[in-house]
Amino acid sequence: MSTVIPEGKMLIQFDGMCILCSGTVRFILKADRKQKFLFQTLQPTVSDQLFDTVIVNDGQKTYCYFDAVLKIGYELGGIYRLIAVFKILPARWRKNLYLWVAKNRYRFFGLRKSCYLPEERERERFI
Repeated sequence: MSTVIPEGKMLIQFDGMCILCSGTVRFILKADRKQKFLFQTLQPTVSDQLFDTVIVNDGQKTYCYFDAVLKIGYELGGIYRLIAVFKILPARWRKNLYLWVAKNRYRFFGLRKSCYLPEERERERFI
């Protein structure tokens, strides 16, 4: 089942149980002054290998791994575009760095006891 993304919006799909991921979403909610991003929590299962990445979909293209992070920084604009400095690294290195953090995210940052729930004022931005 695919999600229809409204014109001019982008969908960020993230691990709702990951403290790093939900903290990043809270950061994006504050930094996204133009409210370009919509969010969807996904709960990975033990066998779910897909969810070693955040997914960004702009309605035309899907971005994964570090490319998703670069897209978010670019779309937030301003100082957040400085994340583009990581483009000097070869794509394979960026992906491997991302995968290393993703693989260790629960150990480094922890795991939520329940899925991330947005605050009342943020709920319209969640699918």
